Amino acid sequence: MNVGDRYGTMGRLLHRIAFRAGTAQHALSDVEETLYADRIGGIAADDPVFITSLPRSGTTILLKLLWQTGRFASHTYRDMPFVLCPLIWSRYTGQFAGEIEPTERAHGDGIEVSGESPEAFEEMIWKHFWPTRYREDHIRPWSPGDENEEFNSFFQAHMRKVIALRTEEEGGEKSPEGRRYLSKNNLNISRLAALPEPLRKGTLLVPFRDPVQQAASMHRQHERFLQIHEEDDFTREYMEAIGHHEFGKGLKPVNFGGWLDGETGDPEDLSFWLRYWRAAYQFILENTTESTVLVSYARLTEKPETALSRLASALELPTGVLAPLATELRPPRSHQADEESLPGPPLEEAQDTYERLDDRASV
Repeated sequence: MNVGDRYGTMGRLLHRIAFRAGTAQHALSDVEETLYADRIGGIAADDPVFITSLPRSGTTILLKLLWQTGRFASHTYRDMPFVLCPLIWSRYTGQFAGEIEPTERAHGDGIEVSGESPEAFEEMIWKHFWPTRYREDHIRPWSPGDENEEFNSFFQAHMRKVIALRTEEEGGEKSPEGRRYLSKNNLNISRLAALPEPLRKGTLLVPFRDPVQQAASMHRQHERFLQIHEEDDFTREYMEAIGHHEFGKGLKPVNFGGWLDGETGDPEDLSFWLRYWRAAYQFILENTTESTVLVSYARLTEKPETALSRLASALELPTGVLAPLATELRPPRSHQADEESLPGPPLEEAQDTYERLDDRASV
């Protein structure tokens, strides 16, 4: 089901109003901190977890697994479209948003989502604070000069609000240690060279996959969303507003290491996505810290019990929390890709980068 299929005329209008009201949402978020001071005052956003990588690497699977433990709080579809002020919006979501019945997401990969499903909406905050990073045809990686104290304060409070909201939705029940903030945001890899303070205090999970297979999967999704955007312009508007510039007509690759400054090829060719893969993961390798956990998607799906045990250890979770979820992991769909048609040097460089990622992976 396409995004646009979930919303009628009024639903689309509400989203368009919210997408254009970033400043108003920011102002309401300040009001929230006063109105709900008692609800968020005793909550600490300690040890957050940020899942980030290029798409089609296993980020959604990791989000789903950690969410199912009941120990994390994340954005869900209920938070749309007023993501910057989730507590105020939660008072009205039942009247305006309605229920989102479980349906397969637009990627056509068999993953179902509902109103209660966690999803990647956090980028709306980053777009609000750093609009100049999003150029017409690409995104510029963050640099050390991009420190923003207002963002740090806002985001710290925002994490506490999300934790408070998810805890309340579960009837006030908390895990023994309290819920931890969890996000899936692919574009956080563009900030690895200059992580803002709230992210430096957390753990970053960065999954990776065989370069040709991941590039082929991204290529396939790009073609899929080109068609979806051609048929429904609201879906493109929705994806761009929430910061999903990965595929389709709204494609904006991140210019890792200036790779877009040279000959990159056509996004409708597999070689473009292979070059993108290499630039992104080379950037990741150059900017990992002790809080970065590289996750091999191959090991995660081929040896799930062992991988989940290591993941639990990396996140300081009891092993028994993730172990029962091993049965949900399956090897990814294999994509046909003509490797002989790919340029030799980019393919060799990507394979070398993959081997170095695999050597340094903790999971």
